[in-house]
Amino acid sequence: MLRKNELLEIKEILVEMKREILQNLDERIKSNDMSEQREIGDIFDDADLEQSREFNLLLTTRERQKLDQIESALAKIEQGEYGYCEDCEESIPVGRLKVMPFATLCVKCKSERESLEGTPSVYIEEKG
Repeated sequence: MLRKNELLEIKEILVEMKREILQNLDERIKSNDMSEQREIGDIFDDADLEQSREFNLLLTTRERQKLDQIESALAKIEQGEYGYCEDCEESIPVGRLKVMPFATLCVKCKSERESLEGTPSVYIEEKG
């Protein structure tokens, strides 16, 4: 069970992570707007710009997923449900939550899930 001061510290970490992600996305959007206003260049400029856009889209998807996880963690804090493993319902260690404040699984359950999720995909590829 998390103490009140630990919970407040983790909430501050989550809020700061959210702020940084939103700020980075805002800067990237502004940067893309500026690059679309540039003069027409050669084919290499266009290829470089397209590769940059694809990279930004990939990062945006990852950041969106991270934002969703952060929002979920903040909601759990407000509901008094934060810090418990979704699988075994035991408390997630404070150290893990400080490093990964949006964690929903303890280390043991996360490892078990990864080993279970990894095995079927290998099996399907071999049989497929």
